[in-house]
Amino acid sequence: MPAMPDSLWAATAPPGPETPPLESDAAADMAVVGAGYTGLSAALHLARAGRRVLVLDAGEPGWGCSGRNGGQVNPGGMKMLPDDVVAALGPVWGERFLEFGDRSCDLVFELIERYGIECEALRPGYVQGGYGAKGRRFNEEWARQWAARGREARFLERDEVAALIGTRRYDSGMYDARGGNVQPLAYARGLARAAISEGAVVHGASAATAISRDGAGWSVRTERASVRCECVVLATNGYTGGLWPGLRETVVPVASFVTATAPLGHNVLPTVLPGRHAVSETARIIVYYRLDRHGRFIIGGRGPWFEVTDRGDAPQVRAAALALFPQLEGVEWEYQWAGWPAITRDHLPRLFALDRGVYAGLGYNGRGVASATLMGRQLAGTILGDCEPLVEVRASDRFTFHRFRQIGISYHMLTGRLLDRLDRRGAA
Repeated sequence: MPAMPDSLWAATAPPGPETPPLESDAAADMAVVGAGYTGLSAALHLARAGRRVLVLDAGEPGWGCSGRNGGQVNPGGMKMLPDDVVAALGPVWGERFLEFGDRSCDLVFELIERYGIECEALRPGYVQGGYGAKGRRFNEEWARQWAARGREARFLERDEVAALIGTRRYDSGMYDARGGNVQPLAYARGLARAAISEGAVVHGASAATAISRDGAGWSVRTERASVRCECVVLATNGYTGGLWPGLRETVVPVASFVTATAPLGHNVLPTVLPGRHAVSETARIIVYYRLDRHGRFIIGGRGPWFEVTDRGDAPQVRAAALALFPQLEGVEWEYQWAGWPAITRDHLPRLFALDRGVYAGLGYNGRGVASATLMGRQLAGTILGDCEPLVEVRASDRFTFHRFRQIGISYHMLTGRLLDRLDRRGAA
């Protein structure tokens, strides 16, 4: 079984439940491939409805990006303004997707409370820093459009941002009360325990190697055994391989690097994120950051995009931290690691019906804690037919020229950083 990366989350999360490998053939109503937030949430909701559910994962619950992200529970489900979502998806599916984005944070904290998940959950709200006129317009419109829909969101002037989060780097900001933080690996392990408590069976070290028809249902094979089932849920997101033809081409995995300091001293800690908000930016190439329960500063973002290892290489992310908070100069950086979020063509998640009885949910574009949790519930509801669909079910949506994705990522990184520098200079 692949080992967890040497991350802050792996070092501080409570132990996960026992998830022994699948050693002999089994039968279930539903087989779920992937024990991250999507798969575990789907398994939990299917098992709660009385279905026999078996989950397979190559590693262990949370081994992928569910155990490697920054732990921010960000609202909205996307990085688009509500009016732009409606314009892109139309009035019916646009409004439904806005409801998806609105409900997603609530579901995370509801599950944490219901199942007593110990994951350092905190909900102080989400802050988005903005640079220049572009960032100001976005923050103003985010606050205005979500407030018009009855949500607690407000625009912040420069001094208000500085007072709230402790840096004067931003020209404007936005506060959205729906956001918060979790210890992401602890949350994933807690979801696994919750699913097991509802009757699901979870097998780690059991990579799915093939899916084939089996009479009226399906067979999912591993190296040692197979699972016969009526339905299959594929929940592999940025770690999607060739298990189902064409699914890998619907997303582009991008490397995200996260690094964490030692607990900050009493002379520094009160000046950095005093309200412990979850923070990210309006920039094209963003960083995101927060504090953990012990006062460690955790920041993530993009870094070198070739030859990425699980340990990662985060000098650009640490440099961004010092630009935001010069008082961090000289602090010890204890951990660094990397993961692979998945990006879609329009930066909106996907729910696919790939064949009769085969479904997939993926593509959270860096907002997976909340979005993937609700996607799992949507997948379960699609199979059971017991909830209103908030995400349109599609057959497929592949990237054109997917094989050249590395060139596209490199171009986006280079041009995005250049344009972000111009925005900052224009605001100076």
